[in-house]
Amino acid sequence: MTDNINYPHIVEYLNNTLPEAKGIIKELEEYAQENLVPIIQKEVRSFLGMLLKYKAPKNILELGTAIGYSSIFFSDYILPGGKIITLEREDDYFAIANENIKKAGKQDVITVIKGDAFETVKKIDGDFDMIFMDANKSMYKYYLDTLLPKLNPGGIVVCDNILYKGMVSCDDLAPRKQNTIILNLREFLDYISHHPSLETSIIPIGDGVSVSVKLQEEK
Repeated sequence: MTDNINYPHIVEYLNNTLPEAKGIIKELEEYAQENLVPIIQKEVRSFLGMLLKYKAPKNILELGTAIGYSSIFFSDYILPGGKIITLEREDDYFAIANENIKKAGKQDVITVIKGDAFETVKKIDGDFDMIFMDANKSMYKYYLDTLLPKLNPGGIVVCDNILYKGMVSCDDLAPRKQNTIILNLREFLDYISHHPSLETSIIPIGDGVSVSVKLQEEK
């Protein structure tokens, strides 16, 4: 599972305080834990659920499907008639995600596209109210630049693992082999924090989450 950047006692307290998941979401959490599949953590799920409850999106684009956990979770919050497109490059995850989506009865809402996000994002059609990035962390800036024109004004971009086990904040925590991804994430965080079309907050929960709102276009 993805490391958590907070103290273990804080994480334990939050996990004991927040309500347990139910149904297929709980099943997928148990599967992820048993099979070491990285999914959004409990406190992140709770935060995103609150965010989507406040402003329900119609159409969502997700980068990084894995077992379908996030897209199935998001599907309970989208507006009637809304759709979720999610991208996955791994054959095994692609097959498992489709099975889980069918089991959840969300096959008419969620579409999994097979392929590497680097190429696939250039071919995506449509307008979105939310973009959720949980794919190659070094490519977040490329994904944003490619997809921002497809995000509706007032829409949000959510990026997971943005502090990368805390390494982004401190050179002493970063092994040499992780230098490239850490430098890329630092560049990306600076980029979205100063982007003229975005209002961004970086939230230290889970492995770090950024939320950016696309500002209304000037008339």
